[in-house]
Amino acid sequence: MHLTVYTDYTLRVMLYLAVRHSEGGMATIDEIARAYDISRNHLMKIVNELGQTGFVTTVRGRSGGIRLAKEPKEISIGAIVRMAEKDFAVVACHDPEMPVQCAIQPSCNLRRRLARAMDAFMAELDSMTLAESIAAPTVAASLLGITPQAIVMAPRNSARAAAAVKQR
Repeated sequence: MHLTVYTDYTLRVMLYLAVRHSEGGMATIDEIARAYDISRNHLMKIVNELGQTGFVTTVRGRSGGIRLAKEPKEISIGAIVRMAEKDFAVVACHDPEMPVQCAIQPSCNLRRRLARAMDAFMAELDSMTLAESIAAPTVAASLLGITPQAIVMAPRNSARAAAAVKQR
C-alpha cells in the first residue's frame, strides 16, 4: 500500500492542527505551508476538503484560520486516510471499475489475502488517534516552529471580534 502525496499532506495538516490545538489556537494555511515547506495551493485544496468533510472548521477574515473540529483524541488516523485516499485497490483486480480480467481470477487466493491485508492496515490506522500520533506535543511544536506568540486566537463572539478590530 502506497499512500498518495495528497494523503501525506492531509495527515501533516491534521498533525499540525493537533499540535496547535494543544496550544489553544488556530493556524493559517501560510503557517502550515512554511512549517512543512509545502505549496500553499496544495494546502488550500486539502483544507477545503477537510472543512467540507467536517474534520476542521475555518474562520474567514483577518483573525481567521483553521482548527480541528473535534478533539484530537476523537479523530482516528484511519478516518483521515479514508477521506484523503481515493483508491485503495492494491492491484488492478481489486478495482471494481477496472475492466481487467485475469485468467486465474476464479481460483486466485492472492486477491482475498491482499484484501485482508488492507483491512488489517486500515484497522491499525483506525486504532490510532490524532492525539496518539503526537508523542510529545511540545517537542513537535518546537520542531514545527510553533511558539506561543504565533498562536492566532479566534474571537468567541461578534462583540469581541468588533472590539478586537477597534483595538488595532
